[in-house]
Amino acid sequence: MIRRLVPVLASAALVLSVAACTAEEDEPRSAPQGTAFYTPPADLSEYAHGDLIWSRELEGTMGLEQADVSLVLYAQQGVGGDTVATSGFVAVPDGTAPDGGWPVVTWAHGTTGIADQCAPTRADSTIADPAAIGTTSTRLQRWIDSGHAVVATDYEGLGTPGDHPYLIGASQGRAVLDIVRAARQLDPDLSDRVMTAGHSQGGHAALWATSMAPHYTRELDVVGTVAFAPPSHMSLAAEVGLSGEVAVPAALVAMILRGLEVAYPGKIPVDELLNAKGVKLYPQVREECLMDLLGPDRFGLAPMNRFAAKNADADLVRGPLDANDPSFPEVRGPILVVQGTADSVVPQVLTDSLAKAYRARGLDLTYTTYRGAEHTDVLDRSAKQVAAFTAEAFGG
Repeated sequence: MIRRLVPVLASAALVLSVAACTAEEDEPRSAPQGTAFYTPPADLSEYAHGDLIWSRELEGTMGLEQADVSLVLYAQQGVGGDTVATSGFVAVPDGTAPDGGWPVVTWAHGTTGIADQCAPTRADSTIADPAAIGTTSTRLQRWIDSGHAVVATDYEGLGTPGDHPYLIGASQGRAVLDIVRAARQLDPDLSDRVMTAGHSQGGHAALWATSMAPHYTRELDVVGTVAFAPPSHMSLAAEVGLSGEVAVPAALVAMILRGLEVAYPGKIPVDELLNAKGVKLYPQVREECLMDLLGPDRFGLAPMNRFAAKNADADLVRGPLDANDPSFPEVRGPILVVQGTADSVVPQVLTDSLAKAYRARGLDLTYTTYRGAEHTDVLDRSAKQVAAFTAEAFGG
């Protein structure tokens, strides 16, 4: 009898051993402390896009309350096609999840800069407009208070190794979607029902994310999109900015050029677009955050034509800019776009053109302008409309 039990017990031990190893492999690795958190394992080949690499409690909680807030590092497909690590945070409301799990809002932040220290989870009020930080926290808190989990990416290369492909649509869209996958691995109480949302650069990212979801993250049910003042028609903006026809802020144009350089190596002739002063200042976009770039000894608040080469030709970058424009991808489901009429960062005329393009395609668009609202003001001014849109999108 004992002899017969020996092989049975040995087989059982082998099964338990394999199961234990599998469970151990499936568990996220222990997260390093400090800024080492943002440096991933050297080999990311074992990770699929959206896999959670590691997580830890987020100190400071991004100003959010009544929520469990975690800092996460996760895998995404990078701008060059390889797997990269991207950081962000996950905020889950306190309490018991509703039937079907917490509905998810995946948030894409506005421009903070391109350097690693500009990532929102690494940043403080010295690198971004304090008013914008407070307004964003208030916006996210409203969703938490209404029973939604909020996940928010830092974007590829912002805080983590590699360069940040600023305003490159596919990279930002993947970052916005893959953090939802990672968050659902972290907390199984999160639903597969998702709304994308973002401000400025993030509005651009949210629109791209929704357009990519049907083939990139098929398991997610994207129920709607909210875009606050999203940049669009960027080749037109470059044209009128370089010529001086419109006072487009030079620091933003310089970051756009750097984003194109990251996505299209060796194909962006920066020295043919910028004058000597612009070329001298240009490297600063890789080193400093937005508020510093707007300083008087940097680009300041000067328009782009101050730093443009004589007869600078926007056609040199028109193709890459158009390829990353949110007016071209198909965007499924209901879309809410809100815009301030006094916006000096993303002019209303560009967002009007975006709305026109979407309506011409028959997309399910609600477009609202808020009289007198500036670039950041529109987040608060549209609060009631966004709350109603969110509830309707999730079927509440």
